[in-house]
Amino acid sequence: MTRTSTILFTGPSLRPADLVDLRALATRAGHDLDVRPPVRRLDLVEVVDAGGTDRVLILDGEFGQNLAVSITEIRSVLASGQPLAGASSMGALRAVECRTLGMTGSGWVYEQYLSGAIESDGDVALLYDPEDYSPVTVPLANVRWLLSRTELSAEDARSALRAAHGLHFRDRRPSLLLRRWKERLPAAVVEVLEPELAEDRRDTWDRKRLDALEAVRAVLGEEN
Repeated sequence: MTRTSTILFTGPSLRPADLVDLRALATRAGHDLDVRPPVRRLDLVEVVDAGGTDRVLILDGEFGQNLAVSITEIRSVLASGQPLAGASSMGALRAVECRTLGMTGSGWVYEQYLSGAIESDGDVALLYDPEDYSPVTVPLANVRWLLSRTELSAEDARSALRAAHGLHFRDRRPSLLLRRWKERLPAAVVEVLEPELAEDRRDTWDRKRLDALEAVRAVLGEEN
C-alpha cells in the first residue's frame, strides 16, 4: 500500500505532547508526517523544488514583511500542482486570502476570517518559547472564543474583549490579562473568567490549538 505523506508547518498552535500523539496516529494510519517549524518565505518553493508531497498543511508561520510566506509564493506553488491547506493561525489567514487560487482552509479561526468577524492578523499573534513553542501570551482569537462560550451577557463579554484588546499581544500574558480584567470588569464577571486563566485550563479553550488538532486529524483520516 502506498503511504501518504504530509508536511506540517507548526509551532505554538500545538504542544509537544500533541505532536507525540499525532505522530503515533500517523504511524497507525500508515501516514508519513513531516513536522517542520513555522513556515517562512520560500519554504514552500523548497518543498516543490524537492519533488513535492501529497499534502502541505500550514498552521503557524513567521509574521513580518520579509519573513512571511507571500501570496505570490502560494500562487506559484498551487500552480505547480502542490495541494496546500491551512488552519489555526497563519495557515487560516493565507487560506482565506488564497481560497480563490485553490488553497483550502478549515476551523473556527478560518471561518472567522472568512466571514469578516475577525479582520486583523494581530488576533492570532502571540509570543512563544523558542525552545518548545509553548505560548507565553494569549492571542485575541482565543479570548474571543472563550467569551463566546461563557454565560456572560453580551455587554460583559464586549467589555472583557475590549479590555483584552487594549493589551498588545506581546503583553497579554495570563497574569496581566487577569489584572486588566480585575481593573476594568465587575467582580462577578472576573469570577467567571479567572478560573479559565489557570495553567491547567488554558489549553482547553485555546481555539488555535483545537483548530490545529482538528485539521491534522482530518488529514490523517480521523475526524475526532
